[in-house]
Amino acid sequence: MARNTKTTLRSLTGLLLTASALCSAAVSSAAETLVITDAKVRTMNPTAPLAEAVAIDDDGVIIAVGDEASVLETAGTDVHVIKLGGRMLLPGFQDAHVHLVEAGINASLCEFEPFASLEETKATVRDCVKQSEQEWVVGSGVSMTNLLDETDAPVGVLDEISADRPILILDDIGHGAWANSAALAAAGYDKIEGNPPGGIILRDQKTGAPNGIVLENAQQKLRNLAFPDTPENVKFAYESMLPTLKTMAENGITTISDAGGFWPQGHLKAWEMAEKNDTLTLRAANALYVYPDLPFDAQVDKLTSFYSNDPNRLLKFNQVKVYVDGILEQRTGAVLEPYLKGPGIDHGFDSGFLYFDEATLDRYSKVLSEKGFKLHYHVTGDRGARLALDAIAQSDPKPGPHRLTHLYLLDEADDARFKAEGVVADFQLAPSSLSREYDTFIRKFIGERADHMMPAGSIEKSGATVVMSSDFDADELSPLVKIQTALQRTKDGAPDVETAVKWMTINPAKLLNQDDKTGTIEPGKFADLIVIDRDIFDIPVKEIGKAAVEATLLQGDPVYDAEGLFSGN
Repeated sequence: MARNTKTTLRSLTGLLLTASALCSAAVSSAAETLVITDAKVRTMNPTAPLAEAVAIDDDGVIIAVGDEASVLETAGTDVHVIKLGGRMLLPGFQDAHVHLVEAGINASLCEFEPFASLEETKATVRDCVKQSEQEWVVGSGVSMTNLLDETDAPVGVLDEISADRPILILDDIGHGAWANSAALAAAGYDKIEGNPPGGIILRDQKTGAPNGIVLENAQQKLRNLAFPDTPENVKFAYESMLPTLKTMAENGITTISDAGGFWPQGHLKAWEMAEKNDTLTLRAANALYVYPDLPFDAQVDKLTSFYSNDPNRLLKFNQVKVYVDGILEQRTGAVLEPYLKGPGIDHGFDSGFLYFDEATLDRYSKVLSEKGFKLHYHVTGDRGARLALDAIAQSDPKPGPHRLTHLYLLDEADDARFKAEGVVADFQLAPSSLSREYDTFIRKFIGERADHMMPAGSIEKSGATVVMSSDFDADELSPLVKIQTALQRTKDGAPDVETAVKWMTINPAKLLNQDDKTGTIEPGKFADLIVIDRDIFDIPVKEIGKAAVEATLLQGDPVYDAEGLFSGN
């Protein structure tokens, strides 16, 4: 059952059973305390970092942590003991930047290979058109840069396959889309001059007509048309997210912050359905997308109507996702110095692209923070990061801490601002950050600036709060793989295992204002815990990513239990 209702429903059940002969047995069962012992408990509490055992009451709250004898004494006589056989017990991982609903939906759509040949891509489109039963034919996974290398007329490729039905193929990184003429016309992009707010429409160099590729926020109008907020689409989104929730539990993730927040597509209703149906197996402090093309006052009112921040619920909508810029490899990340001439998409923005002008960015930040929202900024370029920091400086700090996510480039002059202004730095240190191929690739765009990409270690040394998230499904999900990657970075990585784990436990708990309830294993906190088959603090770094999560507990209840360790719980 939903954790915020455990006490109420249990009390009601107790009253009903009082009149039955089963009363005493039911009360005895409900009062049983769970004791986990024979474990290597890494508490992430610096005052008591190691323990042998943990006791959890029937509300899923930790009541004792320490050596086995003292924990058993505190737990009393009515206990259920589970021995972990020396496995490691750790606070649940908290992934502060995922796209959970989108990941589920993308997995349900026609799947494209990012770097397929044009003929292979066309064959996939034909199959998708045949299989689709909806008005809009939708797929995902195409690389826009690869597609533009394959053809100068993307819109014509789709029109030849289907001129009547709208076709929308989402890219592989969430910052662009490929559409046919019917889809472009539905969005009004066949008549618009220039670019829509926050977006880019690529055009045929000879005719000036849209060539079928739209970037950044220009894709959102197409997405909203393809996935309107209907009962059928809400059900589709809900059913699509269920396998992704399972994947989160399998990876030991007990808290997430969903960074999609596409409220016109019914995503909020899908989340609420999961909470109502008791299929929500993690805590979710989610963001709402701020659209650059909607009227300011009307959008603020709409976002405010969605706000929720009940500490007793698993589900909250207490953040806004503000895109400041795009991405470096698309030349839309806002940079202080222009991109190098060379490969990539030619859209005419030599120093990147801004979703909002500076005055509007500052105004949204100030007003929405005053409404109680945490500010969650997407920034990849150093200019984008500076503008976000400037906006935070003018905003209400009370809902904070506010944060910047991605931070591929950051001017060293801005490093100290994170600690000074209480801003959290959120990085995605995936294996690609160690790749020589990626390093060579990105240097074609930013040159020697690549020497200082994603300065997590430097921000950590400055004393600011650093968190490490996944950006799933755009990048690697596994917290264990990311911890290994953070330690393997020769520059600006995590200095030790404890720091890397801190970036995925107590630090995101602080970011999400739940460090009083989660993030460490301490009495009084919720038993959001994971069991790992080995102690990742005592093995070679190169083996950490191979460790396995064997069980995940959310407030004392197993939501994943691969080895049946808690089968009797």
